[in-house]
Amino acid sequence: MRYPSFLLFALLLLFTACRKEESDTLPEDTSIYQDYKVVFDKADNRTRAFATFRKSNSWGVRLQLTGGASITFNGNAHTTYTEIDNYFYRWSTNGLVDVNFRFTRSDGAWFANSIQRTDTNDVSVPSGLTLSRTNGALVTWIGQPLLQGERMEVWVRQNGSNTSKTTMDVAGTSAIFIPNNVLNGLTTGTADLYFNRSRTVALNEGDGNAGGRRIIEVEARGTVTIE
Repeated sequence: MRYPSFLLFALLLLFTACRKEESDTLPEDTSIYQDYKVVFDKADNRTRAFATFRKSNSWGVRLQLTGGASITFNGNAHTTYTEIDNYFYRWSTNGLVDVNFRFTRSDGAWFANSIQRTDTNDVSVPSGLTLSRTNGALVTWIGQPLLQGERMEVWVRQNGSNTSKTTMDVAGTSAIFIPNNVLNGLTTGTADLYFNRSRTVALNEGDGNAGGRRIIEVEARGTVTIE
């Protein structure tokens, strides 16, 4: 049986995404792509940091750090390792703190990257917001309008369940419209509204020409009225 080319391509991407290699099995001249993310979670007053590594570039196979290779977060080892999604290595701490990553290769070479609170553009949820299940809602945030390259996501949580996310990435925007089909499954009363403001920047220190990225996120929560 012959399969359409787009299906074969999708299967290839899925296979690549699920694969992993041990980093100490790579040829010595292989550069490693570094992918870091920090979420400054204002609602829970926590900082969550994530790291993953890929062979050669952003499309490369993900790597499990072995043979003396390691990643530290402010000098600490990761608190969680998971292969469920993109980020293998995770770390969390109380408070909103700067995060310094140190990635050490199996050959002893190391690279320092950081994501600081001052790298963020803040966001907060204003008080007194009302969201209509019938008409949808235009919600503004407290904080400067989006800058070029930034993205804002908004969603609502009620009774332990989240709505789908609505995204805006147009520079100069200071509000985002949540359509009624996102809100019509909610019930009259109160709910939590979340904003997540993010941007992606280059590494401080990269490994050869492999490249990499730092994703910087601020997350805020506030109570809103559903009608």
